[in-house]
Amino acid sequence: MHISFLLHSLLELPPSLLLLFSPVSFIPPTPHAARNVNTDVNISPILRQYGAILLSSSILSFLFSITPDDIPITSVGGVWTLHKASAIAFTFYHLFPVYRAFKRIQSGEKAFIIPGVEGGKGMGGPGVHLVAHAVVGGLLGLFVFS
Repeated sequence: MHISFLLHSLLELPPSLLLLFSPVSFIPPTPHAARNVNTDVNISPILRQYGAILLSSSILSFLFSITPDDIPITSVGGVWTLHKASAIAFTFYHLFPVYRAFKRIQSGEKAFIIPGVEGGKGMGGPGVHLVAHAVVGGLLGLFVFS
């Protein structure tokens, strides 16, 4: 079993389902006058589509986690396996949540949020996202060169 692929699946499953079934919950809070029903209606299909992409990546990653790493593909640099080529794409994806979380912390947002404490809601805050995506992306990157 390839733990890095399994971790990607587990990490992306909750937000993918939340985006699919409650996309408006991902829209950041804005001043009351700036947000209206039309904004929610217009952005919801885009967020649902992103949820579907995340769910697809979770399913694909889970399948990679339970299959042997022996499917060769030919590339310019030699022979790679399908798993390692896919791990490059998943690693590249994880760079962006790390960057976004870093920018949120840098802008002064509280890094760690405990849901239910002091009105905290969400998935732990940008500090949790930064650490989780850095670890999973790093493990996927290490898998490429193993």
